[in-house]
Amino acid sequence: MFVGMVLCLVGYEIYKVLSPKLKKAAVTHKKVYYMTMAPATFDLLATALMNIGLLWIPASIWQMLRGSMVVFSAFLSVCFLKRTLYGYHWFGVFIVVCALVLVGVACIQGESSSHGMGHELTGIFLVVGAQVIQSCQVIVEDHLLHCVKVNPFLIVGLEGLWGSIFTIGIFLPIIGNTPKRWGPGLHEDTIDSLVMLRNGDLLGLNIGYVLTKFLYNIFGMFVTNTFTGVHRTILETVRTFCIWVTDLIIHYGITKKNGEKWDNWSWMQLGGFLLLMFGMFIYNKVVQLPGFTYPDIKKDKEDETISLLQEDENTDSNSGRGLSSN
Repeated sequence: MFVGMVLCLVGYEIYKVLSPKLKKAAVTHKKVYYMTMAPATFDLLATALMNIGLLWIPASIWQMLRGSMVVFSAFLSVCFLKRTLYGYHWFGVFIVVCALVLVGVACIQGESSSHGMGHELTGIFLVVGAQVIQSCQVIVEDHLLHCVKVNPFLIVGLEGLWGSIFTIGIFLPIIGNTPKRWGPGLHEDTIDSLVMLRNGDLLGLNIGYVLTKFLYNIFGMFVTNTFTGVHRTILETVRTFCIWVTDLIIHYGITKKNGEKWDNWSWMQLGGFLLLMFGMFIYNKVVQLPGFTYPDIKKDKEDETISLLQEDENTDSNSGRGLSSN
C-alpha cells in the first residue's frame, strides 16, 4: 500500500513539469516533510487494525463499517478545526450511526462468517476503532491541504515514504516476533513472504495491487479537483456495493469456500447499506431535506449572483469604452 503511495512522488514531479504554476510554487518548507509523519503513522495504525478485523468479518461488512469515519471526522473537525456543523450534518451523522448498528447486527447474526460471536465483535470494534484513528489522519491532512497549502500529490507520496520506513523498520520486526500460535495475520514471516514472491501469479498480484493503489490515489485527487468531494463520497459508496456484489459472485459463481453467502440477515445488511448511503448523502448535501437550513448553499447562490452582477458591469463598461473610442 505504501509503495503504491510513494509512486505519487513520481506523479508530483511529472505534474510540476506539466504545470508551470506549480513549478514556481514548488518550494516546500522542510517542516512539511516531518509533519507528514503524523498522518502516515495514523494511516499505518488504522490499516493494521482494519486488516486484523478483516480476518473475522466479511469484506462487505468491513467496507460498510468504514463509513463510521464520517461520524468521528465530524466531531474532530468541530473540536480541532473549529468548523461549524449545521443541523443537516448532525442528522446525517445520526442516520449513519443507525445504519452501522444494523450492519453490525447483521454481521453477528448472519451466516457469512463462522468465526464465532467473540471474534466477530472483536473484528467490528477493531474496524470502528481504526476509523477513529483514520479520522485523525483526515484532520491532519485537511490542515496540510488548506492551512499549510501543501500539494496533495506531495502529501500522499510523503505519507507513503514515511509509512514504508515505519513498516520496514518497526512493524515488520515486531510482528515477525509475535508467537506463531496467534495465527495467520497476527504473525508474519517476512523472509518467507519474499520467498513466496518467486511464484509468478503471487508476484503479479502484488505488483497489480501497488499500481492499483497508485492509480486509486491519483484518480481520487482528480475527481476531487475536477468535481467535488461529494462526487468522491458517492463513488466510495459505489465501491462498497461493488465489493459486496463481487463477494456474492465469487461464492455462488466460482467457489463456495470463498466469497459471501446471502442469508436472511443479508436483507438487514442491505437495509443498513441503503441507510448508510442515505446518511452520507444528507451529510454531503446531495439530498436536501425540508426543515433544515443550508447556509452554505445560500452563500454560494449569493456569491454566484454577485459574480454575475460584476460580470454584467464589466461587460457594460467594456462596451462603453468601445463606443467612446469609436
